[in-house]
Amino acid sequence: MSYAEQYTDAVLTGEIIAGKKIKQACNRFKSDLARQNTKDFPYYFDDKIEKKIIAFVELLPTTDGKKLHLAQFQKWILSQLYSWRETGTGNKRFDRAFISMARKNSKTYLASTMGIIALLMEDEPQQGRQVLFTANAYKQARLAYDMMASELRQVVKASPYIRQRLKIGKMQITDKDSNSFAMALSSDTTTLDGYGAQLAICDEYHLSKTTKVLEALKTGMIKNENATLVIISTSGDDTNVPMYSEYQFVSKVLEGKEHADRYFIAIWEIDPEDTETLLDHPEIWIKANPLFEVESVRKTMTSTIRDDLQLAIKQENIASVLVKNFNTWQNAKTNQFLTIEDWKKTQIHVTPNIKGKPVYIGIDLSKTGDLSSVSWLIPLNDGEFFIDSFSFVGTKGGLDRKERRDNISYTKLQDRNECDITTLDSGVIDYSKIYDFVNTLIESNKLELQAICYDPWNMNTLLTDFEKQGYPMIEVRQGAQTLSVPIRELQEAIYNKKVVHTNNQLLEYSINNAVLRYDSLNNVLLDKTKYETRIDPLAALLDAWTIGRTYFKEIEGRRANNDFYKSDDFSF
Repeated sequence: MSYAEQYTDAVLTGEIIAGKKIKQACNRFKSDLARQNTKDFPYYFDDKIEKKIIAFVELLPTTDGKKLHLAQFQKWILSQLYSWRETGTGNKRFDRAFISMARKNSKTYLASTMGIIALLMEDEPQQGRQVLFTANAYKQARLAYDMMASELRQVVKASPYIRQRLKIGKMQITDKDSNSFAMALSSDTTTLDGYGAQLAICDEYHLSKTTKVLEALKTGMIKNENATLVIISTSGDDTNVPMYSEYQFVSKVLEGKEHADRYFIAIWEIDPEDTETLLDHPEIWIKANPLFEVESVRKTMTSTIRDDLQLAIKQENIASVLVKNFNTWQNAKTNQFLTIEDWKKTQIHVTPNIKGKPVYIGIDLSKTGDLSSVSWLIPLNDGEFFIDSFSFVGTKGGLDRKERRDNISYTKLQDRNECDITTLDSGVIDYSKIYDFVNTLIESNKLELQAICYDPWNMNTLLTDFEKQGYPMIEVRQGAQTLSVPIRELQEAIYNKKVVHTNNQLLEYSINNAVLRYDSLNNVLLDKTKYETRIDPLAALLDAWTIGRTYFKEIEGRRANNDFYKSDDFSF
């Protein structure tokens, strides 16, 4: 039985406690074994390569010169990355990898080991292989490189052959036989120009605010049919980052909702239901800390994590521990409007039929060169509301600059039909497009417009146009007196799953950015985490919610009144 199968069986039989995503990954592996070398799955598992890889790695001394014994999960990762091959070419199956686990679980060692394999063992291409370590900060990228150099210095001491073959420098390790090299690079994309990596590792990707480094690495690797791009990282405390979007996608792959046969995925994390009882059940900490299978490591790390957890509970600041020690994504903002977990719980996968439904439309206009939003609230059945949103993006100062400042790709969101980027040379938003969008939304769905609910700021032109249409217009004054109660009721409706939505990423982005600000009377208003971020879609939704949230109460009231007028009690 292969090493990969041994770990898989240990997980699926419960011998090794594992979280939902690792169980899904193990089931994926078993399914792939069953269908290998078929028309729909042109890949095969080569256990001979697995034996070579594991034997080679366990020959490598650790940085302190001791003999290494790989843990089962480490063998499972290395086995799958290198033993799966493409039928016909023999190239590696996986050209992408997403590996995530809590801190202090040997991620850096794993990265350095993959670098050594690529530099010394791989032979496709035979010449000029490049191993690149990148991270958001150059210092972080150096960690895996320095560990790789330290390990290889131990090998050089023991092997005259390797001593003749390798040149280990401060900035670059060179394999003279194949003219191949390994080096660390900063996140500045200009430093990546001209490289074409055989192996590129992006360490602690959760700190990256844009996809530019990943895109630059992918572009350089495009001509190398046997290359692998690896994300290896813990989770983070900000869900408005590219890694979280990638995490959402790979999670769908594990669930079988998306397909990516050339993407290796391994995510060790505690399950959502574990968070309430962590302190009482240290045996489940292995779900996020796979190195706990090594008894000496488990004993050492358990006491440290328990101390961190107890202190966090006392200080009511558990989010940082959930990220660091248990590898869960958090949005650790003070006075956060809503957690990403609560928002995700109300997501539906199929847009409901809204034809002929009543609708409340909220409009929030900002500066003409910034971001303006239209959000709508549609009553469904049983007191449930469906919400959605669309935004208009100004480009004054340049789209690229705006995307960097706002930390989001409006270009991709436009492709998802969640926004419209202005085409005017001035970069300002064309308000006639907002007018056309609202009309099209109403007419194409035959919606029964209850009201257009608007923030009066900058609304003059659109207000006139809509009034000419005969639309019912309701001004929503911006202030605690008007909005405090609706904000609290919107939170409560989402908690109670009375609000549903599809995967609108721009609306989710605004939810993530929103925090609560309180006045001296404990009235609440929405605010954003910092100047650069946007909450306009949520602000437009709040306008619609402020007026439309009482829809069901009013409908029930009308029915009760009507029944009364029809009854014998309405006469004498």
